[in-house]
Amino acid sequence: MKGPSLSANMDAFAPYLFCELNKRKQEELKKGRDVISLAVGDPDLPTPRPVSDFAAREVKKPANHRYPCSRGSERLRKAIAAWHYKRHGLKLDPETEVTVLIGSKEGLAHLPFALLDRGDTALIPDPAYPACKTGVLLSGARAARLPLKEENDFLPDFGAISRSAMRRARMLFLNYPNNPTGACASGAFYREAVKFAGKNNLWVAQDAAYSEIYFRKPPPSILSVPGARRTAVEFYSLSKTYCMTGWRLGWLIGNCRAVQALGKLKEHIDSGQFNAIQETAAFCLENHAALVKPIRETFKRRTEFFAGELKKAGWNLTPPEAAFFVWARPPVCRGSLAAVYEILGKTSVLASPGSEFGAFGEGFVRFSLCAPDARIKEAARRLSSIKW
Repeated sequence: MKGPSLSANMDAFAPYLFCELNKRKQEELKKGRDVISLAVGDPDLPTPRPVSDFAAREVKKPANHRYPCSRGSERLRKAIAAWHYKRHGLKLDPETEVTVLIGSKEGLAHLPFALLDRGDTALIPDPAYPACKTGVLLSGARAARLPLKEENDFLPDFGAISRSAMRRARMLFLNYPNNPTGACASGAFYREAVKFAGKNNLWVAQDAAYSEIYFRKPPPSILSVPGARRTAVEFYSLSKTYCMTGWRLGWLIGNCRAVQALGKLKEHIDSGQFNAIQETAAFCLENHAALVKPIRETFKRRTEFFAGELKKAGWNLTPPEAAFFVWARPPVCRGSLAAVYEILGKTSVLASPGSEFGAFGEGFVRFSLCAPDARIKEAARRLSSIKW
């Protein structure tokens, strides 16, 4: 017997390609091949020792074993507000303009439930981190593609958005520094985005998870734009900044109505993150400069080296300004998935197909530099030797 049916919502989601890529990786390993995986954006660097040591002490405190506050502890919310004041010059009310998340991915997926109605449209960058679309589709809203083209520095062209896409548009997603392209946005771009959102009565959700992995000047916050808080919120995360992907803690700041709406929704979905992790997050923010500098320098060195080697080998790319990804097109015309499988077969280097991030990612390959330096150098050597 077949049994009860699944929700029709599940039809909106294709099989997760990274599972298929991992399957291919395992097949290659069974053949005895030395696979170098540069497919997943999961830092290989350990969480800094001072952070782990602090967390170990917090885990042993009985007070931390109780239910947490779902919107985040008072100490952490104050630490977040203090960090943003020091980093961006923003004055945030910890009570109304900050809420803590179980990782920014969770917040990105849940926010549309708080801000969109069935039939509304969300403008989503293409290519984009897939989590942006999850909550939009499950909430009954629609997703309209916002092309990010290399000739426009991977920034959306608001003037090119069709009338049909704008007809029921209620939300605009942004992500800078960008995954997968490594592009950054300027204050001038954010001013344009805020103006566009105000004119069209849109919410703006800017994902700044990679804000501290930059290679030149620190990226600005969209909330630094005058008037931005009338329409915008911004996501942050411990995951990449401090190499804490498994710890699952992020936060949302900005427009008080949107921040509190997501907090209210989460009261009915989860009970917040473990108190010991929240205490550790506050410790990270209070010791930010010393913790993040070596991490940033490592990814800068890796990214500049790898991008340079690919260019020498004939790959087409724009040098990334932030994050730890190299977004590039092979020396010959190939579809993204075909290129990834060809690379794996010829070199045992595993990358991600750009098409997994959207239609406008077709033809690109994303390399995630989350492997030891020696392995990255070996991957670059192998890629340079490919006979296309």
